[in-house]
Amino acid sequence: MTDASALQGDIHVSVVISTKNRVGLLADALRGLASQTLDPSRFEVIILDNQSTDDIAGLIEDWRARVKFELRYHRMDVDGGPSPSRNLGARMARGPIVAFTDSDCRPAPGWLENGLAAMAPDIAFATGVVLYKPGQQVQFLSKLSAERTWDHPGFPTANIFYRRDVFLEFGGFDVTLSFRDPFDRAVECADTDLAWRMLEAGRRRTFVPEAIVYHEIETLPLKLWLIEPTRLFVMPLLLRKHPELRRVLLTARLFFFPGTLIIYLGLLLAIAAMAVAPALLWLAVPVIFLRALVGLRPFRLSDFPRRIVETVLNIARVGIMAMTLVYGSLRYRCLVL
Repeated sequence: MTDASALQGDIHVSVVISTKNRVGLLADALRGLASQTLDPSRFEVIILDNQSTDDIAGLIEDWRARVKFELRYHRMDVDGGPSPSRNLGARMARGPIVAFTDSDCRPAPGWLENGLAAMAPDIAFATGVVLYKPGQQVQFLSKLSAERTWDHPGFPTANIFYRRDVFLEFGGFDVTLSFRDPFDRAVECADTDLAWRMLEAGRRRTFVPEAIVYHEIETLPLKLWLIEPTRLFVMPLLLRKHPELRRVLLTARLFFFPGTLIIYLGLLLAIAAMAVAPALLWLAVPVIFLRALVGLRPFRLSDFPRRIVETVLNIARVGIMAMTLVYGSLRYRCLVL
């Protein structure tokens, strides 16, 4: 169902949020939007629901009575991932600027005002800072890939402003870059692709450090934490489409994460040891012990078993990342290690 209530006021910016089964987190996002310093008559919020089983529609009805900005809701007929719903949100938008954030983010009070002020007529898009929500505790199994304190070349939808006419001119997000992986997770690189298509066409952008959103710190079950790097299988595809990304995103234009180099070297050494002297493989044991000691300041014997376990799990996770990138390199015929 799409809200068709009449628009009141002059909309300058439309906030678009794609969501699925995140009632609690979406409520926090709406709290952040309700605290904006920008006059509420100057912005609207459009919620795109990707077939949630949570009562997102009920949440929206409840918040409509609380907020002064226009709050609109649309439930997608099919869950095609974030990109199709975000594209629809941009088409629905009434403002000349479309601001994207995610349903697990809480915009800081000055987010819209600062982002909107940066959108000069010659600016196609602007990005801001993504920090973790204050007061949340980081744990070993926390997912810590969202923070962006600098002008990151990935241009994530957690915090980005697009001029609507330019967004539509470029066809929005490429929905063919939105996937469901074998674990039924939404995996995509359409946000990075769109920004780079604009840059390669000569469009201008800017970075706004004052435009801040706060991202939820998600702690994963062990299995999901271990397989989280499998999302990177699309990285070689992205690099094949935009070779310039190698210079700004990769180490030595080849390595996505420098830690994977250790995995590759370790495998080569293991193969050599098996061919020459299999007993040398036992050298891996003291290496793991030494790695576990790194960061123990001051050293406490009680911490040592936990550090050993964490070290083994980290090695396994980086190994999964390395295998994922090799798989993606073969699948898309573009080498990324």
